[in-house]
Amino acid sequence: MLIGMRATWRRIAQNWNRTDTIVFAVNTLALTIFIANCWWDSVTAAYVGSVVPLAIQCAHASYRGGEIREALIFGGVVGGMWPAGEWAVVHTVGWWGAYLKPDLAILETPLYAVFIAWLASTYCVYVGIRVHAVGYGLMIASVISATSALAIGALGENLFVWAGLWRYEAAALRFGAVPAFIPVSYGLSYAAAPFVRRLPVWQGALAITLAMLVVSVGLGLAAGFFPR
Repeated sequence: MLIGMRATWRRIAQNWNRTDTIVFAVNTLALTIFIANCWWDSVTAAYVGSVVPLAIQCAHASYRGGEIREALIFGGVVGGMWPAGEWAVVHTVGWWGAYLKPDLAILETPLYAVFIAWLASTYCVYVGIRVHAVGYGLMIASVISATSALAIGALGENLFVWAGLWRYEAAALRFGAVPAFIPVSYGLSYAAAPFVRRLPVWQGALAITLAMLVVSVGLGLAAGFFPR
């Protein structure tokens, strides 16, 4: 096992590039700001923590292109469709909770939530792309994308609840303040991300968005969280 771990770290080190450094750095910055925002309770901090990392990555992708450009387009489609998906859920099975900070909204979703979804989706897709690019199979890439989405969902959603940006209704099974089926639905949906790369990027992103919608509602119904 130790030999296997050493081989894995050696492969990562050999294939690490400047884009990986930028993605790691800006997402670490975002995480730091979101953690601090649990004390600040600030919409401005939510924008800074999402828009600044996205802007840096977009600037890099504008001349670098390649995998980060693909991930950003993918994440942008998911983020852009987030208000429509949320509106569909709310008007079919009921509200999942409530947004607590006033802000410019698309349908019923605050704009800061769109940028947060874009940033998170970009990261989950990018790590899956890179894992496959350095020589691991699609199944390993799928597991990494799914694990990233599950972890970001469990931690990130709680950070935003603790920052007072939104809240969830009570659920029997929870990760902290978040109904467990929500991050689980993220993980299950993003497990398919490496496999939809054979499609045009926007089509793959729409497929994952639809998967999240169906899986989250299905798990919510199974858990008794919906309808409301």
